[in-house]
Amino acid sequence: MTFFPRQAQELGLDWPQVYLALLDDMGVKKFRLAVPWNMVEMNKGTYDFSSVDWMVSEAKKRDAKVLLAVGRKLFRWPECHDPQWIYEYKQEAINEMTLNFVRDTVEHFKQYDNIIAWQVENEPGFPFGECHEDPPNKSLFKQEVAIVRSLDSRPVTSTDSGELASWLGFSSEVDQLGISLYRVTENPIWGRFYYPMRPGFYQKKTKLALALSKNLQKVFLSELQLEPWSVIPLSEMTLKHQFESMNFNRTQETVQYAKRTGFDEIYIWGVEWWYWLRQEHQDSRFWDLGRKLMQE
Repeated sequence: MTFFPRQAQELGLDWPQVYLALLDDMGVKKFRLAVPWNMVEMNKGTYDFSSVDWMVSEAKKRDAKVLLAVGRKLFRWPECHDPQWIYEYKQEAINEMTLNFVRDTVEHFKQYDNIIAWQVENEPGFPFGECHEDPPNKSLFKQEVAIVRSLDSRPVTSTDSGELASWLGFSSEVDQLGISLYRVTENPIWGRFYYPMRPGFYQKKTKLALALSKNLQKVFLSELQLEPWSVIPLSEMTLKHQFESMNFNRTQETVQYAKRTGFDEIYIWGVEWWYWLRQEHQDSRFWDLGRKLMQE
């Protein structure tokens, strides 16, 4: 499971309660978590890693593993989770501070032996999201990876868009590449869009990426879309609109589709919404499906 506290908060949920339910009720044994810059360094020069420490520690108590994402551009909107104080700086200074942030983050969290890998940035080559100045480019990304490798021996990963990218831009720099899988999206120009790819599309791209990327050892599915997609925030969508994008039947179909891609590691995306449906609408179908998937 991928879990992001602010997503739960935006749905009006108590995020620690959701996280503990994932551990103790659903039985999740592997998480993809993030260290958002604006959450841990709200005031320049003062770190507060306590919320992420708590998540990693609670996972460790239950023998759950963590893939920890570090850097400036991480998953969930607006992608670049920039602290407010960064807005007074220009690109060169921001790049230097990004490197320092990555160094300090890995130095802090490398004490946890249940962290199985470091994800450096999220879709660094994919032009999606909002950032003050420019998001990390390949030169900066290579420096970030070098810092992580100098501090710890665990595998380094990053991610790319499963449908809209070649996977070749940054994959030579990492040991593992996570890709997203989206079946239905929406934009203000074309409206709702259904991706026509067959499951074999992803395995063909995997073989190409492994053949052409010198360091790459593994491709996995880091973001399986099992929540609605809309041009407006999920918290502002009506339930009818949500289910037009992702209902329970489509969720089941997407899970089966993902299994046919052949990936042996799949991180589910959207569990905060599942919990919200269970708590606010007494609809536990999605959550119960998660329980079942965790037992397979």
